[in-house]
Amino acid sequence: MISPGSTLQTVLALIAVLALIMACAWLLRRVQRPQGGGDHPLRLRGQLTVGPRERVILVEVADQWIVAGVSAGNVRPLAVLPRPGDAPPADSAPAAPLPDFRALLARFGKQ
Repeated sequence: MISPGSTLQTVLALIAVLALIMACAWLLRRVQRPQGGGDHPLRLRGQLTVGPRERVILVEVADQWIVAGVSAGNVRPLAVLPRPGDAPPADSAPAAPLPDFRALLARFGKQ
Protein backbone atom coordinates (compact mmCIF):
# COMPACT_ATOMS: atom_id res chain seq x y z
CA MET A 1 0.00 0.00 0.00
CA ILE A 2 1.27 3.46 -0.95
CA SER A 3 1.23 6.07 1.75
CA PRO A 4 0.32 9.71 1.02
CA GLY A 5 3.75 10.79 2.27
CA SER A 6 5.65 8.68 -0.30
CA THR A 7 3.37 9.91 -3.13
CA LEU A 8 4.04 13.51 -2.15
CA GLN A 9 7.76 12.82 -1.94
CA THR A 10 7.73 11.25 -5.45
CA VAL A 11 5.81 14.19 -6.94
CA LEU A 12 8.19 16.70 -5.35
CA ALA A 13 11.21 14.75 -6.65
CA LEU A 14 9.69 14.75 -10.14
CA ILE A 15 9.12 18.53 -10.00
CA ALA A 16 12.71 19.05 -8.82
CA VAL A 17 14.10 16.95 -11.69
CA LEU A 18 11.97 18.82 -14.27
CA ALA A 19 13.09 22.17 -12.83
CA LEU A 20 16.73 21.05 -13.01
CA ILE A 21 16.31 20.02 -16.68
CA MET A 22 14.74 23.38 -17.53
CA ALA A 23 17.51 25.26 -15.70
CA CYS A 24 20.19 23.31 -17.60
CA ALA A 25 18.47 24.02 -20.95
CA TRP A 26 18.26 27.74 -20.14
CA LEU A 27 21.93 27.83 -19.10
CA LEU A 28 23.00 25.98 -22.26
CA ARG A 29 21.11 28.44 -24.49
CA ARG A 30 22.61 31.35 -22.59
CA VAL A 31 26.17 30.06 -22.95
CA GLN A 32 25.87 29.18 -26.66
CA ARG A 33 24.32 32.50 -27.74
CA PRO A 34 26.83 34.66 -29.64
CA GLN A 35 27.62 37.82 -27.76
CA GLY A 36 26.73 41.10 -29.44
CA GLY A 37 29.33 43.71 -30.19
CA GLY A 38 32.96 43.08 -30.77
CA ASP A 39 34.82 43.20 -34.04
CA HIS A 40 34.09 39.97 -35.89
CA PRO A 41 35.86 39.47 -39.24
CA LEU A 42 32.92 37.55 -40.70
CA ARG A 43 29.37 38.92 -41.02
CA LEU A 44 26.28 37.57 -42.73
CA ARG A 45 24.84 40.55 -44.61
CA GLY A 46 21.82 38.87 -46.22
CA GLN A 47 20.32 35.70 -47.56
CA LEU A 48 17.75 34.67 -50.13
CA THR A 49 15.99 31.32 -50.22
CA VAL A 50 15.89 29.95 -53.77
CA GLY A 51 14.61 26.44 -53.01
CA PRO A 52 13.59 24.16 -50.16
CA ARG A 53 17.23 23.58 -49.17
CA GLU A 54 19.09 26.15 -51.25
CA ARG A 55 20.03 29.70 -50.37
CA VAL A 56 22.17 32.48 -51.75
CA ILE A 57 24.00 34.34 -49.00
CA LEU A 58 26.04 37.53 -48.86
CA VAL A 59 28.96 37.38 -46.41
CA GLU A 60 31.24 40.29 -45.53
CA VAL A 61 34.84 39.30 -44.89
CA ALA A 62 37.31 42.11 -44.17
CA ASP A 63 37.06 44.45 -47.17
CA GLN A 64 35.13 42.23 -49.57
CA TRP A 65 31.70 40.67 -49.95
CA ILE A 66 31.32 37.06 -50.99
CA VAL A 67 28.16 35.83 -52.68
CA ALA A 68 27.81 32.09 -52.04
CA GLY A 69 25.35 29.37 -52.90
CA VAL A 70 24.44 27.13 -49.97
CA SER A 71 22.72 23.78 -50.40
CA ALA A 72 22.21 20.75 -48.20
CA GLY A 73 25.63 19.28 -48.88
CA ASN A 74 27.95 22.12 -49.85
CA VAL A 75 28.77 25.82 -50.07
CA ARG A 76 30.07 27.31 -53.33
CA PRO A 77 31.32 30.85 -53.91
CA LEU A 78 29.47 32.58 -56.75
CA ALA A 79 31.17 35.98 -56.77
CA VAL A 80 33.63 38.09 -54.79
CA LEU A 81 32.83 41.80 -54.74
CA PRO A 82 34.49 44.83 -53.15
CA ARG A 83 32.62 46.27 -50.21
CA PRO A 84 30.30 49.06 -51.52
CA GLY A 85 32.10 51.73 -49.50
CA ASP A 86 35.41 50.69 -51.10
CA ALA A 87 34.09 50.42 -54.67
CA PRO A 88 35.44 52.98 -57.13
CA PRO A 89 32.99 55.53 -58.53
CA ALA A 90 31.07 54.34 -61.58
CA ASP A 91 32.29 57.14 -63.88
CA SER A 92 36.00 56.81 -63.05
CA ALA A 93 36.67 53.80 -65.29
CA PRO A 94 34.52 51.68 -67.54
CA ALA A 95 33.48 48.64 -65.56
CA ALA A 96 33.36 45.18 -67.06
CA PRO A 97 29.79 43.99 -67.62
CA LEU A 98 28.48 41.87 -64.78
CA PRO A 99 27.65 38.27 -65.66
CA ASP A 100 24.02 37.23 -65.75
CA PHE A 101 22.96 35.84 -62.36
CA ARG A 102 21.06 32.99 -64.02
CA ALA A 103 24.24 32.03 -65.90
CA LEU A 104 26.23 32.06 -62.64
CA LEU A 105 23.70 29.78 -60.95
CA ALA A 106 23.72 27.42 -63.94
CA ARG A 107 27.51 27.41 -63.98
CA PHE A 108 27.85 26.56 -60.28
CA GLY A 109 24.72 24.41 -60.06
CA LYS A 110 24.63 20.67 -59.77
CA GLN A 111 26.12 18.95 -62.80
